[in-house]
This record gives sequence, structure tokens and C-alpha cells, in this order.
Amino acid sequence: MSDKASEMALPIFDPYTQNFTVLLPNGTAILADLGQVDWLRLWGIRLAINYGTQIGASILLLMVLIVLTRREKRKSAIFIMNAMCLVINTIRSLVQCLYLTSNWFNPYSLLSGDFDRVDSSDLATTVAGNTLNLILYICIMASLSLQVWVVCITTQKFRRFLIMGLTTAVALVAIGFRFAVTVISNQQSMKRMSMEHYDRLLTKTTIVTTLAIWTYCCVFTFKLGFALLQRKRLGMTQFGPMQIIFIMGCQTMVIPAIFSALQFYNKVPELGSQTPTIVCIFLPLSAIWAGVIASDTGIGSSGADAHQRLLRDQFGHALGTNIARSNTGGDKTMDSTVYTNSLKDPESPRKEQQSMEDGAIHVNREWSVEKAEASNTF
Repeated sequence: MSDKASEMALPIFDPYTQNFTVLLPNGTAILADLGQVDWLRLWGIRLAINYGTQIGASILLLMVLIVLTRREKRKSAIFIMNAMCLVINTIRSLVQCLYLTSNWFNPYSLLSGDFDRVDSSDLATTVAGNTLNLILYICIMASLSLQVWVVCITTQKFRRFLIMGLTTAVALVAIGFRFAVTVISNQQSMKRMSMEHYDRLLTKTTIVTTLAIWTYCCVFTFKLGFALLQRKRLGMTQFGPMQIIFIMGCQTMVIPAIFSALQFYNKVPELGSQTPTIVCIFLPLSAIWAGVIASDTGIGSSGADAHQRLLRDQFGHALGTNIARSNTGGDKTMDSTVYTNSLKDPESPRKEQQSMEDGAIHVNREWSVEKAEASNTF
């Protein structure tokens, strides 16, 4: 009975969390366990998946942005800023993936805290990743400022400058915090030290960045929402580009804020790096959708933009409709052309076609009578 009692009193051995000894270069022994190694393995896999998805999403949307943007719009400031954000975000995510193959992520270095084997290439990769992150946020704030300026262009001059002053001040504060984090992080990396003593600064940077995104998008969506209410009062209820940008603006405001808040959830802190990627994706996505809806070029003809016309035909959302009919009978020829108004389009082109056949007088209808031989055939 005593042997059984002693066996029951012994702790159960778990081979998956067993301890082992790690020796430092000077011979000092450090006790580690396999649980730490397993945690590092899972952490590396999660980081690789996180950054890999950002690379794929950025490249895919960049290709979509280039294909679906009309040639004359590719020189606009908004297109250039959105494309720059996607390109920088792709390079940033790729550089951050290199962290997993550097000496920073060596199991011995992480378990012992000895980073003597971190070479100049590893340091350059870290500094480049931090700097690209700062440049990306600057481009994001510039793109948001540009779009808010375009949305508020019809407001009074005083209100417009007041809104731009407020949003720009918030953006500059966020960029200032991000700049401080970048400088300190690069300095700590050169010293081969971590950022654990600057947790409060990192937390404040996350909060200020989230507040800046919310401020921009609140102004953005409020202005568009007010414009939609005015359009509804005027009877302009058809779904169009303004509704699209309003919807995408709400998404740009809410979804990145959710991912920013996830940084404070200890189980999935890596999702916080998705915030700039989601903003980079949603900003051009709203412009693409609105541009496809608002375009009124022809469909089914050849040319440099034939692929865009094909996509518009598939979705069936062209605001401008060009309907041409030509009726010839005996000695009378009628050539009728109806162009719908982009401010208030009919619900369906069929309604416009039926109105042409009711015998009434219509604008842009041209009648002509030509000479012809008399015919006694009835």
C-alpha cells in the first residue's frame, strides 16, 4: 500500500514540456523547456501566415486597381496614392517575413537572449521594415486627407479648412508617435535589444493611430451620409457611386478599428499588423467599385478599355445608357437617340424605350422626310 501511495504522490511526467539545459558561450547553464520551443514554433507559423496573406491581398488588389482603372484616371493623385500604399505594403510585409529567416528568430537566441550572431543584413532588414511601416502610415494619412478634401470640396470655405485642419492635426499627432516608435525601435535593434521597456509608448501609438483613422472616416462618412439625405429629399434614390463610397467608408472606419483593438488581445496580437493592410485595401476598393458603376462608356466594342466594358456588362450597373433606334418605313425615316441623365437615371432602359414608342414629342429626337417614288401598293 505504501508503494502505491508513493506512486500516486509523484507528479505525472509530461514529455512535451520537459526541461532541458541550454549552455551559453561562457559555459553558464540556462534551464528551458519544450513548451517554450513549441510556443515559438506556433508563433512563427502564425506570423508567416499573417504576413503572407497581406502580401497576397496587396498584390491582388494592386492588379485589380490597375486593370479596372481607366487610362485617363491613372494620372490622378488618388490613384497614385492608393497604388503607392499597396506597393509599399507589399514590400513591408515581405521584409517582415524575412524576420522569420534571420538570426533574430533563431531558437537559441530567443531562449537564451543572446543575439550576438545577428549580423548587419539582419539589422538592415529590421530597420527597413520599421521605416517602411512609417512611410506606409504617412501615405495612408495622405490618401485619407486627399479623399476628405475631395468630399468636402462643396462645403463652405471656412468649414472646409476647419475640417481639414482638425483631421490634419490628428494625422500629424499619429505620425509623430509612429515616427518616435520607428526611431526608438531602430535604435534598440542596433543595440540588439527589445522594445519591452516601451510598452506604454507602443500602446499610445496604437490608440492614436486608431483615433486618426476613425476621425478621418467619421468626417468622410458623415459628409457623404448628409449628401445622400439631400439626394433622397430631391427624389434621387437610385443606387450609385455616392452610396458605394458611403458603404465602403463605413467599412474603412469600423473594420480597421476592430483589428487595432485586437492588438490588446494577448492571444492574437499579430492581427494588429493587419490594420494598415485593410485600410490600403478598402480605400482603392471603394474607388474601383464607384468608378465601374459610374462609367458610361459603351459595352461590347474593341479598344484599350474593352475589358472594363466587359466587366460592366457582366455586372449590369452602367449609369449612362445610350439607346439608339432607327425606324424606316416608306418615305419617312426616324432617327431617335435618347441619352439618360446621370443625375436621375431611369430604373430600367426599357422604360425609356417604351416612352419613345408612345408617339409623343421627345428631346433629341430628329425627324426627316426624304423624297421617294410614289407607291400604289397598300
